[in-house]
Amino acid sequence: MINTKENIIEIECPECTENNTIKLSSIIKCKKCEKSLVGEKFKKPFFSAMSLLLLGTGVGVGIDPYLNINRPSVKTEYKMMKQCIEIYGNSKSVRDNCTCAVKSMAGVVDAQKARTYGSDWLADVLNDKYNNCKG
Repeated sequence: MINTKENIIEIECPECTENNTIKLSSIIKCKKCEKSLVGEKFKKPFFSAMSLLLLGTGVGVGIDPYLNINRPSVKTEYKMMKQCIEIYGNSKSVRDNCTCAVKSMAGVVDAQKARTYGSDWLADVLNDKYNNCKG
């Protein structure tokens, strides 16, 4: 930024990043806020907003599997919920307890364990968690 009150604007060349000083014939002001643009330095941003958005999306998609490693898949959660309702009934209190049981299994059961240990192990864990939620 230039601190002098001269009628100058400094612009950075987007191609070679050379600073260019331009003398103006009159004071240039913003149309909306009336602030003088004299003495300001204008340069092109390094990354555009779209570039940063795409980069953030790519990083998010890339690390998501590592962040949700202890969570069962949606399919596994659905199977647990369906099995719980089939065993204990379809009343509102049973559904609430089944929801509690499935939620509490999130840290214990992941998709890999569900495939490895099978449905009998899942039913035992579900039964334990359901009984804890009934309390």
